[in-house]
Amino acid sequence: MSLRQIGLRISLGLWLIAISAPAVSASLPENVLLRNRWVELTRADYDEAIARMPQNIRADYPTSAKRVESLLNQLLVSKTLAAQARLHGSAGEPGVATAERTQALAAAELRRVETQAAEAFDAKKAEYEARARELYALDRQRYLEPEAARISDIAVALKNRSEEAALARAMEARARVMAGEDFAAVAREYSDDRVTRDKGGQLPFVTADKVEANYAKGIFALTRVGEISEPIKAKAAYHVVRLDERRPARVVPFEEVRDKILRDLRNRYIEEQREARLRSIVADPDLQVNQALVDALVKPLFSPPIAPTPDASAPGASSQTPMPSPAR
Repeated sequence: MSLRQIGLRISLGLWLIAISAPAVSASLPENVLLRNRWVELTRADYDEAIARMPQNIRADYPTSAKRVESLLNQLLVSKTLAAQARLHGSAGEPGVATAERTQALAAAELRRVETQAAEAFDAKKAEYEARARELYALDRQRYLEPEAARISDIAVALKNRSEEAALARAMEARARVMAGEDFAAVAREYSDDRVTRDKGGQLPFVTADKVEANYAKGIFALTRVGEISEPIKAKAAYHVVRLDERRPARVVPFEEVRDKILRDLRNRYIEEQREARLRSIVADPDLQVNQALVDALVKPLFSPPIAPTPDASAPGASSQTPMPSPAR
């Protein structure tokens, strides 16, 4: 994980100096920008990070106070996480450059936080299942599933065919099915849908909002299991459809969505624990800031032009302001 990736995982708005919790102004060594109980962030750290940037953005990067603050944020988070990783026994790969090792250690510490959070969640799974049931009961409309149909389909593509030729082929396939031939066998011969034809045209349950409007109209006009549609014109093909099963609109039972709700709760809990660790670094009330040195990192985008100074030794030069010519 790069410094940028680590920084981006912090919630927006946690600018290190401008918006974060009040930092403690302190007398720090002249080369130290920031200090917490884990690490010091020095001017050399900042300069090294700037030097690693692509050359085309390096010069302009320090002209934005927010960009400078964001970089300091990322460096502080990365170095602090790396120090915490070392405390927990991670050493990083020997022989790897310092910046890359710091990033690797920081990523390892975040993985440790995530693993601990997952274990903590799993240890209280019964409690969270009760919470899942509560969420399900409070928002049953979220689990409302519209009417669905399971079908088998013969798709005769319009590509490389005239519309008349495609319709004629679809009608021929339908005639063979209506004459008693096996639908799956006819689908394997006539259908141009490579995904379904080897399965005899079988499709999973579909809802009207998931397919093309005219196709959906033809599907849901079928009412009897085994009923065969007339050819249905869709954007890319003519379809001959057999209704295999129809399922009315329903509220999906809790048992069918339980695992998904729990998975969402688990992911949210892990994210919260990760964010809490990152926030504890950038919003540390004991963070010390060398404000003058930090402010000096921001460079003006343009320097004001310097007015030329008259050369007093030049012929005709005068220290007096010239008088305007009299009006004529």
